[in-house]
Amino acid sequence: MIIADKTLAWFGVAGTLCDAVGGLYLTYDLLGGSRGPLGLITRAATYGLIFALGYGLAFGPAFGAIAGLCLGGILAFELWRVAHHQRAYGSSPLYHAGASGAARGFALGMASMPRFGWRFGALFGVLNAAFLSVAHRLNFAATRDYAPTPHLRLSAHARNGALARAVEIGAAGAITGWIEGRRGHAAGFGMAIGLVVGLIGLVVGVVSPAVEWRIENLPERALAALGFALIALGLIFQSVQYVTVIVGR
Repeated sequence: MIIADKTLAWFGVAGTLCDAVGGLYLTYDLLGGSRGPLGLITRAATYGLIFALGYGLAFGPAFGAIAGLCLGGILAFELWRVAHHQRAYGSSPLYHAGASGAARGFALGMASMPRFGWRFGALFGVLNAAFLSVAHRLNFAATRDYAPTPHLRLSAHARNGALARAVEIGAAGAITGWIEGRRGHAAGFGMAIGLVVGLIGLVVGVVSPAVEWRIENLPERALAALGFALIALGLIFQSVQYVTVIVGR
């Protein structure tokens, strides 16, 4: 075989995903526009990529992949709900959502398990869940700063929220390391995870208003063109396995 079977399988998976997302873009209006699943998927992909790159570069690909999938999905769902609720009722209902803070904490705990072990990850997740739940109750939730705008900006509240989460998660990391007997590395990990969380929080705070504005104002013709392009790309990916067999002969 010119290309390994596993690689060919990944080409097939990528092609299927491209076709599926392309179909969603083509049926944008039928699926409710930005209020439908496409708005949620676009948010999740955008924020998930930011989280995956940030945490992945700092703590490895497994940490980044889990953090990107979980944290990106949580933030996307929150902002999608807020956007819909604001359109319908003129208010944002998730300012004090302690449950979403706890979900973020558990997500970080799961992300740390491949590298640091399940015991470390479980304790780290529980501490994060407790700390972030309190932070959200104190109005430091990401939805508190929902204000779509075509320009990048960082509000004072978003900056303070990122710093607060950095301190809390850094403390959780240091405490977890100390309890788990990694006293020599506890402070270092706490500082590292706190710094990464703070930086990612600032990046999300800067780009989020522009991302939300773009999603809420997606041009239909551009989406249709993107849908066709994704479907074409998917067909190319799916054809690789057949071309490989033909050429290999």
